[in-house]
Amino acid sequence: MLVRKTFHSQTNRRMLWFGARLMRYVTGTSFTRAALVGDGVLISAAAGALMGSRAYTSLSASEGDLRQAEEQVLRANGALKFVRLRDTEIGEDLKIHSAHIPAERSVGSAPLVIMPGYAAGVGWYSRNIPDLHAKLANHHKNPRDVHVVDWLGTGLSSRPKFRAESVEETENFFVASLEKWRQKNHIDQMVLCGHSLGGYLAFAYAEQYPHRVKKLVLSSPAGVPHEPLGYKEKIQARWSSFTGRLMLNTVIWLWEKGVTPASFIRYAGPWGEGLVDKYISRRFRDSHADDLKHLSKYAYLNLALYGSGEYALNRILKPFAWAHKPLCDRVQGLFEIGVQDINFIYGTTDWMDHTHALEVKKAFPSYDIPVWTVPNAGHQLHVQNPSGFVETVVTALDHKQGDASGITISHTEELRPKWMQKIPSDAPIGRAERERATMRARKHATTAVETAHA
Repeated sequence: MLVRKTFHSQTNRRMLWFGARLMRYVTGTSFTRAALVGDGVLISAAAGALMGSRAYTSLSASEGDLRQAEEQVLRANGALKFVRLRDTEIGEDLKIHSAHIPAERSVGSAPLVIMPGYAAGVGWYSRNIPDLHAKLANHHKNPRDVHVVDWLGTGLSSRPKFRAESVEETENFFVASLEKWRQKNHIDQMVLCGHSLGGYLAFAYAEQYPHRVKKLVLSSPAGVPHEPLGYKEKIQARWSSFTGRLMLNTVIWLWEKGVTPASFIRYAGPWGEGLVDKYISRRFRDSHADDLKHLSKYAYLNLALYGSGEYALNRILKPFAWAHKPLCDRVQGLFEIGVQDINFIYGTTDWMDHTHALEVKKAFPSYDIPVWTVPNAGHQLHVQNPSGFVETVVTALDHKQGDASGITISHTEELRPKWMQKIPSDAPIGRAERERATMRARKHATTAVETAHA
């Protein structure tokens, strides 16, 4: 109650102050006063609400709250007992937060290092940690350490002011901090697994430190393909009405100005947590719901805290998530510097289309590039099918170069949902459409994927 009262009193004071200053400025003439007084009141109210909402978020979200929420979501999934939560100092008053799942016996294999996607963190892998412990850290033959690491600028890692402007500067913001974390933890080589934007950044790390990456596992990575020719024109034609053009231009403008999803949550004030809760409950309604309230709280606090790494979004990706420097153009270079063991993993209803990885596979027939799919999962495959995700990661880790057990191109093409097969791969299919088609797509998915993981 004290926080809410503080919020309302601060909002009122800010609105009155801003409105008074604005009226003092615009009342130079009686005509101006008459013309602008109405707009002035509206502007002052809107500005005051935004400033007050941000003040509310600052009061209601702290690093301590996020740390507590992380422990709660880990405990809800029975994962807390398997991990050692730690903060690694990497210099310049910066730290990297991680969850370490130690191997039960002497380690004989390179550790698996999992890097979350955009604005995510350790808590998003709480459903996977028990299986990661059982099938990797406690493996009967080759146990290995597992680390889930918050990128710099996200989660419980430090959140320095984000100053990067170019793609290279942005990639280095994350890559350099991950390398310092590796050094501090005395890891010689690792299996690096990155999800979504984390997959893109894991690829960038492998480019700079190829001798430190034994295997690269890209889980529904962002930024693989080129933007299709004529894509902008198709989008504009699709949103050709006045309202459509206004919405489209607003979205593009906000993206280019660096407005992020977390920005909306912070300025939503007391309504921000409800928005995140509604998103989580709707997005993962098909999965077990015991931990959703804890995951929702964790996700909200992760977004509500001071913005840092989130501002990398428009430096790396164009509007509608096409990369400024697509990974498909950089695969050859990665092969040439020694990183030749690359695996792709997607959900069977993933809006990040796995056919882009198949195109990479086709472009390099002399290299073995397995493309694995997780059944009954979309883009958040590690949340939607936790055990299936871990099984697929284990399969990818066990896969030897040239092993015929990997899914072939034709085999994976068969798994492409029929609703998607009817649409060219370069067609502008939106995320919402893919999500709405999830249930239909699952009905048409063959059993071949399940056989591959049996």
